Amino acid sequence: MCRIAGFIGPPLTLGELVCEPPHGLAHQSWAAREMVSATVNADGWGAAWLDDQGRPAGYRQILPIWADVNLDALARSLRSRVWLANVRSATAGLGTDYANTQPFHDGELLFTHNGFIDRFAHTLRARLRAALEPHIEITINGNTDSEYLFALIRQQRGTLAERVRTALALVREWLADAHDVRALLNVIVSDGRQMVATRDALHGDAPSLYFHPDWHGGVAIGSEAFDNQNGWTGVESGEMIVVTAGTAPAREKL
Repeated sequence: MCRIAGFIGPPLTLGELVCEPPHGLAHQSWAAREMVSATVNADGWGAAWLDDQGRPAGYRQILPIWADVNLDALARSLRSRVWLANVRSATAGLGTDYANTQPFHDGELLFTHNGFIDRFAHTLRARLRAALEPHIEITINGNTDSEYLFALIRQQRGTLAERVRTALALVREWLADAHDVRALLNVIVSDGRQMVATRDALHGDAPSLYFHPDWHGGVAIGSEAFDNQNGWTGVESGEMIVVTAGTAPAREKL
C-alpha cells in the first residue's frame, strides 16, 4: 500500500504539493491516518510532472522521502501545472528498486497506483502479460502489479476515462471467479489535459481517496486530505473522478 497525490491547475511547485501542506505526502509517509495494511511508507517515493515543453518527466528515489537529500532543492525548483506523487510501502515480494518505484510515465501519460493484486505473479501476471501488445510489453522494467496495470491502460483506446475504465474492467473480468484474490485499484492518471482518478476494489475494501475542487486554484486528489481546508470530499468506492483543467471535477460510476 502507498499514499498517492495528484494536482491539475495553475503551476505549483513540488514543495507546495508534497512538503508544505500540514498533511501532505511528506507527512503521510510516516504519519498516515487511513492506511490499513502498513504503518509507514518508507520504501521510496517519486513525482511525475510536465516539463516546460509539456512532456512527461519524473523523479524516483528508493530512499524514504524524509531521507532524500535532494528533496529540498527539488521541492523549491520544480514547478508544473500537473503533478502526480507517491510515497511507497512495498508489497511483499516486489523489490524495493528504481524500476518498481512510482509514479510511472511514458511519452503521453503520468500514472500512480495505490493498492495491490494478491499474489500477482501467480494470479494475474501471465494473463495480463499475454493481453499486452509486444511494443507495450517490452517497455515493462519492473515486476509490480502497478506497472503492468499502467501498461494495460496505455494499450487501450478512447478518452482517458474510457481507457482507465476498460483496463479496470478487464482486471475485474479476469479475477471475477478468483474470490480469494483481492485487487485494490486506486489510480490517478493524467495526459496533461485531464486527470482521472479511481477508487475501486475487487473482493476487498478500496483504500481511501479524496478530492478538493479548488485547492491552490486547481483540483487536488489524494489518498488523504492534505490539510484542514473545507472542500475535501471522499470518493465513493466504485467511483471515478474526471477533471479537465479549468473545470469542476465530474463524479462518475465505474
